[in-house]
Amino acid sequence: MRVPAELVIVQDTVILQKCALYKDHFCAVVNAHHICPKSWFEAAGVLVVTPMITLCPVCHMNVHAAIDGKIKGQDISMIPPRCRSLAAQAFDLATMNHLTPGLTL
Repeated sequence: MRVPAELVIVQDTVILQKCALYKDHFCAVVNAHHICPKSWFEAAGVLVVTPMITLCPVCHMNVHAAIDGKIKGQDISMIPPRCRSLAAQAFDLATMNHLTPGLTL
């Protein structure tokens, strides 16, 4: 289930929200996402137990691109470092939970 995006409005002004990956990275829309893809738990038929992180849409998709690129053996060095790091955490969590990583995009 996708969580709907909500704007933060104060006195008719859209307030930028913090993306968790970079100290000075703000965006009008952020959402909470599973660090280890929910689909990996679902494919294994087990309860989804993974930390969450608040990301902007760009960082979120960059993490998915890093995950899929790693699975495909592609060079992901152009993807921002913290997005690559978060993707690596997803693989670590998959190993800890005996999950089989699969494509996410």
